[in-house]
Amino acid sequence: MRFQIKNVVPSTLLTILFLIILEVLSTAMLPMIGVSKYRLPFNILIILFLGFKLETSFLAILILVVQYTHAFFSIEGWASGTIAGIIVCTIISYLRDLMHFSSAGFTMLVTQLFQLVWFLIISVFFYIRFDNVEFLIEKFWRFIPESICISLLSPLFFALLDKIWKVREDGVLSDES
Repeated sequence: MRFQIKNVVPSTLLTILFLIILEVLSTAMLPMIGVSKYRLPFNILIILFLGFKLETSFLAILILVVQYTHAFFSIEGWASGTIAGIIVCTIISYLRDLMHFSSAGFTMLVTQLFQLVWFLIISVFFYIRFDNVEFLIEKFWRFIPESICISLLSPLFFALLDKIWKVREDGVLSDES
């Protein structure tokens, strides 16, 4: 569906505010309860939502904004995350007609699958840059619980993001502002 950028800006700002709140909670609260090695990648969850639900020509810019905001809270590169997000969303755009988020289980499964694709893309970038497989193996074992947790939270977050982006049940953006 075609929509104007003026309808996207408020939703983008709310999404970024939501991401900042989640990043602060993840960065500050998890270490307070003793979980210091793990951080939940809410940025990936938001980008997957954007890829699943929005068909827009400026999706890459939205991915860049999300990744750049995430970079304030992480040492991960916003550039590699943006490239990975664009690749994953391109794959999603080809498969979008096959995916219907009618159940929480399917939403969790698809989210987990695309997080794995994201991890593989980022791993290739890390391997090219550092040529260190041991780091990737260690990162993979940290990725598993993080991705499972995000997958379990995905139906709840997708429902909330549906309200922020005003996505109807059939997956189309509503015209109301």
